[in-house]
Amino acid sequence: MIKHDDTIFEEVFTKISPEIADTFTNEQLEAIKTGFSTHRWVHHPSDLRISVPIPGLKLYLVILAGPERRNSQITRSEKSLNTFWTPSNILFFLMVFIILAISGLTTFSFVFSSSGILPKSFYPTSIPWIYKQSECEHTGRNWRNGKCWDNEHSPTF
Repeated sequence: MIKHDDTIFEEVFTKISPEIADTFTNEQLEAIKTGFSTHRWVHHPSDLRISVPIPGLKLYLVILAGPERRNSQITRSEKSLNTFWTPSNILFFLMVFIILAISGLTTFSFVFSSSGILPKSFYPTSIPWIYKQSECEHTGRNWRNGKCWDNEHSPTF
């Protein structure tokens, strides 16, 4: 048996049962090693790998992006084998959309509230939890039409 320096070949070769591995000839081993060495692992310009820490589940997320280098026949055959609109993909994109929408709205409201863009004026409003005129006037508000009115209520309250 030939000793090979190729680490990928060695990793795969160690997973083959010894009974089968002993049947390979030196020429077959060299051909297999050549096949592994011709496959170059390309580093992508964007390579994001994240483990998702959810208790009880082992999940990960991989996002790779870069220029397409495969020929069109391979990409067509991959497209037919890997359907994009699966239930798990739809659920994933729906969750990403919800998270982005919530975080966007939170950021938007925080920016507007801290930037002073919202109006500083006050508007009268009724206070629904005060039912008695004496309680209303005791808090410095006005009693009109059977309701307690606060004349200095802020819309950002």
